[in-house]
Amino acid sequence: MIKNNKHLFSFLYGILLIISYQMIFPLIYFTLLKKLATSNNFWIKNITYIGYYIIVLFLLIFIYRKSLKKEWTQFKKNPKELIKKGLSLWLQGFITMAMSNLIIINFTNNIAGNEELNRQIITQMPLYAITLMCFIGPFIEELVFRKSFRPAFKNKYVYALITSFIFASLHVLNGFEVLTFSHMLENWTQWLFLLPYGSLAFFFAIAYFETDNIFTSTIAHCFQNSLSVLLILLV
Repeated sequence: MIKNNKHLFSFLYGILLIISYQMIFPLIYFTLLKKLATSNNFWIKNITYIGYYIIVLFLLIFIYRKSLKKEWTQFKKNPKELIKKGLSLWLQGFITMAMSNLIIINFTNNIAGNEELNRQIITQMPLYAITLMCFIGPFIEELVFRKSFRPAFKNKYVYALITSFIFASLHVLNGFEVLTFSHMLENWTQWLFLLPYGSLAFFFAIAYFETDNIFTSTIAHCFQNSLSVLLILLV
């Protein structure tokens, strides 16, 4: 899997980036801007939350500025082929995700906790939720979960399996009300949603690996999230 120190360093770097994005940066940001983040004013609260992810996105763009510039140049040369490739793999992931979701929901009579949380956020903070889920979020997640780990792996399927497991695990964890062992054990059926989240992430990883262009998987990810948000708004 990880054969030398260089690959190990790249893997640990990816883990550190996730910890920073999920825990350290938001703790600092929302502690400093607590009054704004808890404001009753619709615009102030929504913009404060959006602001965090804009800052994160710009930091990631700065970190990967050289490779992103190269990949964007390559993307502009042949956008139709790359978009077609990304959407083709997205469709495979979507079908797998939809089928596994139907089986799990029928078995547990519950939806994923992360999905329930997204629905609540869309209702309570629609400006923030739609901006994040449809546009900023997919780009950040592709950089954090796909691009950061890419140098650590030579095998396409090992790369896709491990990164999709990490991606899915964090999405499942986000759905728990409290992160205690007893609570997670009591709600163990939530872990079944590793399959739908992981299956979609697996094909996003394959899309990036095969095209070596992060915009391929990012566009597919934006499409998926936009479709999900649209369905939530309509249902």
